[in-house]
Amino acid sequence: MKKLCSVLLAFVLVFGLSTAALAADGGAFTVEVQETGVNVITVTICADAAGLKNSRMVFTYPEDLTLVSANPLLPGEAGISDLDISQKGTVSYAWAAYEAQKETPLLELTFRGVGGVIYAATLETPENGGSQSVSLKVPYRFRDVEDPQKWYYSTVYSVYDQGLMQGVGDDLFAPNNTLNRATVVTVLYRLVGCPQVSGSNPFTDVPEGAWYTDAVNWASEAGVVKGYGNGIFAPGRAVSRQELAAMFYRFWQYQGGDGQTSAGVLQDFLDGDSVSAWAVDAMAWAVEHQVIRGMTGGILEPRGGATRAQVAQILLNYQNVK
Repeated sequence: MKKLCSVLLAFVLVFGLSTAALAADGGAFTVEVQETGVNVITVTICADAAGLKNSRMVFTYPEDLTLVSANPLLPGEAGISDLDISQKGTVSYAWAAYEAQKETPLLELTFRGVGGVIYAATLETPENGGSQSVSLKVPYRFRDVEDPQKWYYSTVYSVYDQGLMQGVGDDLFAPNNTLNRATVVTVLYRLVGCPQVSGSNPFTDVPEGAWYTDAVNWASEAGVVKGYGNGIFAPGRAVSRQELAAMFYRFWQYQGGDGQTSAGVLQDFLDGDSVSAWAVDAMAWAVEHQVIRGMTGGILEPRGGATRAQVAQILLNYQNVK
């Protein structure tokens, strides 16, 4: 096996798979990285038939990355292999007398680390002096969104990875907390890339320099929000589901979308006639395009609040509108 030439490693954030080729003159190796648990990644090293000649590799990793398990994958009856993990921070694996006709998994390493941290590892072939740096990233996870079985798990991390929604501090996302108007406007502002704001602040209760000031000013200029009159925006007020529909409907129109709706779709819900008159078109549009879906029991609950997880889902639904 000649000197290793290159490696490119990509990362997977939500139970996906990343594959990269590690090429050598005598064969090619493939490194696969998969998130297999909260703060846990599994690295699988494979080799093609040419790369499965007698050889040895050493995988070195920082000691603050915990090795959970190391499993040789070559069938014992088909050759000879030796795994050594006795030295902390190093995995040494050698194999001999193994013949293969296709790409074959060699070694599986599972690590536990700190979410959001990138760890520097090294893959070496000591016999020929080959050495290549490898970066291992443990995906960031919120302490209150760790169960993949929750309906909002992938939704939360999708909007987080896009930079549309962030946590509330202390590594928490607070998926069941009600969202306020300032946060919704900020999310929409991020969705359009945070454009420069040229107009003045039209609201007396939106202070200069607040984390949401530019977003509110932009939304007002764009016609996405209108406030409550008398210069009041009420940034800290919990947003209702019909207010959400109105904001997203106006945002859709701001982006050039067709504003035509059919209010008849609201009659499919037991409380469809309780939507406020000013929000009927917006709610009809949101329902028709499946941006907002009904609650359990066939109701819309237009005046009820929306949780952070629900708004994350609404964001993804909006992005799928054609």
